[in-house]
Amino acid sequence: MVNVITESGIDFIADNVFHIEKSDLYRKIGEGIKSVEFVRVNGHELLFVEAKTTFANPNTPSAENLVKYQKEIDDICSKFVHSLNLFSSVKVGAAEDEFSNDLILPAKVSLAFILVVKQHELKWCRKIRAALLDALPTYLKTIWKPTVYVLNHETAIKYSLAYGFEE
Repeated sequence: MVNVITESGIDFIADNVFHIEKSDLYRKIGEGIKSVEFVRVNGHELLFVEAKTTFANPNTPSAENLVKYQKEIDDICSKFVHSLNLFSSVKVGAAEDEFSNDLILPAKVSLAFILVVKQHELKWCRKIRAALLDALPTYLKTIWKPTVYVLNHETAIKYSLAYGFEE
């Protein structure tokens, strides 16, 4: 049986996953805390994956678009930071462990924050990645040294994060 998480119209590969957004732990916390879709262990990488159907075009210079773009950047960064804190709180025992028995963490991991935008031109991804890196708190980049990826659906398939197109 194939494990799948469908978010924003994308079928993600869901082996070795904690579906943080659907967890009781996340639901109990209440308002004010944001979450990525899921956390996945892939080899020695701990992936925090957020999916969007669309995202503001970073090349549209209108004031309205720039405000929307910055709001989306800030929202994604909050999701990455909050999800890392929530996940870590479980690992250190400050929150109830809701990880499935299938979630196996290696002794040492590298951290990756991944935004997948289904309907996005690949050339826009670099600007969004740079904006996300710039918006992440300095302390987080210093302590955790995360890699940040911004992918479209096609690239997510190439990197074995998602399944192929059904179109």
